[in-house]
Amino acid sequence: MRRLLNQARHLVLIAVFGLSATMIAAFAWSVAKSVRLIVDLITGGWRDDVKVIEILEVTDSYLLAVVLLIVVIGLYELFIGDLDVPAWLKVRSLDDLKKSIVDVLILFVGVKGVEGLLKAAKPMDALTFTAAAALLIVALSVFRFRSPAPKLDPEAAQRPGKPESVHDTAGEING
Repeated sequence: MRRLLNQARHLVLIAVFGLSATMIAAFAWSVAKSVRLIVDLITGGWRDDVKVIEILEVTDSYLLAVVLLIVVIGLYELFIGDLDVPAWLKVRSLDDLKKSIVDVLILFVGVKGVEGLLKAAKPMDALTFTAAAALLIVALSVFRFRSPAPKLDPEAAQRPGKPESVHDTAGEING
């Protein structure tokens, strides 16, 4: 049974492959939107201030693709093995993965907030939309910077004078 469970972690490769295909499609979609926007700008669209909204929409699509990339890398590193990625992208726990995703989501919501502000027909709609985006950014930021509860080490309770959490035994600081 132990061997079976040890090998079951490889089932995550299904998610990695599926999300990789989705990520590639999202990047391709973003490139197509970029090309269309560039053509519009070159052919005189630069005179139209509404193009700012289209630039934000292109940015949103790239941010979505980046979120998928972070999830793919994170799942692979958590369940399969290490990858050669920058230190800020290293994933050692689900909390690390969630925090990386939240970082990009904060940007995504911020861009959507500005986009909604520019698209709003009425001042009250603009205020409502941007206030909702701001509240969501605050909530995501609180989630991002909260410290996870330490995991208790069952053996530590039996050893007087020893650290009581797994984080402490590994020499890490919580957070």
